[in-house]
Amino acid sequence: MLSSTPSRQPGEDFRRKVAAHWGVTYAQLEALALGEDPPTSASEPSNGRSDAMPPNLTASAGEYLWMHELPCELRLIVLEQARQHYAFTRVDLPREEWRRILTGLEREALALVAHRARTDAAEEPARSARKRQPRT
Repeated sequence: MLSSTPSRQPGEDFRRKVAAHWGVTYAQLEALALGEDPPTSASEPSNGRSDAMPPNLTASAGEYLWMHELPCELRLIVLEQARQHYAFTRVDLPREEWRRILTGLEREALALVAHRARTDAAEEPARSARKRQPRT
């Protein structure tokens, strides 16, 4: 069926909505669908999100005293969670507020580590009891 607006192709309205939902331009979506490189004029997503950390978060993370119990891998995850907070709000909070956010995220990560340690310790005796004993 032909479109009622001859300047648009069938399904174009839906594709434009999908592009807006994904945060890319319509041209980027079409290029992706055709397996081409996105247009150079539209190489950045339209929503303006970036992977950069704001200055106050960077300074707070540099000064932050991490708990020794938190592994380095989880520290990176905590920093990424804080960066995601900035990516969606686009507000560079004061350093004190970023420290509170980092502290809360760190406590949640430590609680997860403690929960996993308790769960693993509880499962260990059950695993050894389930092992079959060789017949004599």
